[in-house]
Amino acid sequence: MNVNHVNIRNIITKTKIPNADYTVNPYIGCTHGCVYCCAEYMARFSGHKGEKWCSFLDVKENYTFPSDKFQDKTILISSATDPYNHFEKQFEKTRAILLQLTDSSAHIEILTKSPMVLRDIDVLKRIKDIVVGFSLSSSDEIARLTEPFAPPPSERIEAMRVLHSAGIVVSALISPIIPFFSDYQPIVKAVGKYAAYVGFENLNLRGGFRAEVLALIKEHFPRMFLRFASIYNSRRAFYKYWHTRELEIHEFMRTMGNLPYKMYFFHGDEKKV
Repeated sequence: MNVNHVNIRNIITKTKIPNADYTVNPYIGCTHGCVYCCAEYMARFSGHKGEKWCSFLDVKENYTFPSDKFQDKTILISSATDPYNHFEKQFEKTRAILLQLTDSSAHIEILTKSPMVLRDIDVLKRIKDIVVGFSLSSSDEIARLTEPFAPPPSERIEAMRVLHSAGIVVSALISPIIPFFSDYQPIVKAVGKYAAYVGFENLNLRGGFRAEVLALIKEHFPRMFLRFASIYNSRRAFYKYWHTRELEIHEFMRTMGNLPYKMYFFHGDEKKV
């Protein structure tokens, strides 16, 4: 892993991500090695063109933290890295940002795959309006292939339990739902007692990671490859498959009582089949 320290002007940037006004990314790059990572495009925009995503990590330094309290705004930590990647234990950049936000009137959301967030319970309790979200996609067995260097999903669920017991609001994002391999129902049932709400996001195969995902399926699950690939061979097939899954999720969530949930399929693209 090639670790660099880079100077930046501002750590908070505006975003068009659904349900967020600003994002904070303490690092450029990540260490989890998720085969489906949609942030891999950042390599060519951050001085790492030609480098493999997850082979480098830029640690952001010397930035200006805005004095604006961001009242009624939502700040997401983070969108293009995991704020609790392996090097956070050493550099504590995410913890430093959280300390800057203890007096903020904004709604703060964290999204991570790591139970390392438990280290910062003391700071989280000082932030007025915060939700700690955990990204979960599949079982531990499948995650070992698709997220090889990330903490296993079972550890994330346990971290949710601990945070919930500490009085900190938590959520779960079932993302990405991988066709035939992400059994979201047991995940929702496992987190339902802790999560304030659950989100669902489908797997889009765009950019450079498309070939990597298809290669992984072909190597480890050859009998499933043609069925899997057919979903992504045409726009019509893609939307037909995911609209059907969306209806199934709505039906399943009706069995979960009053557990709130959000759909993030297609990221606002409402074009129908």
